[in-house]
Amino acid sequence: MGNYLEMDNNLVTAEFFHLNNVLIKMVRNGLVSEDEREDLLHKSGLIKLNDGRWKESESITLLLANK
Repeated sequence: MGNYLEMDNNLVTAEFFHLNNVLIKMVRNGLVSEDEREDLLHKSGLIKLNDGRWKESESITLLLANK
């Protein structure tokens, strides 16, 4: 069998910022609600903290734009 590289399907930090920017544009255009945006960020692997920041991992916390 051939040698295949294992792909990590987890997003990296820059991709979370890009995803958030795309989702904000979708909210502005009425394609998704703010709740749906947050749901999609959560499904991507982020955990929303009480202060509005998002936790990517134990050591990385992101401050994503909301609008």
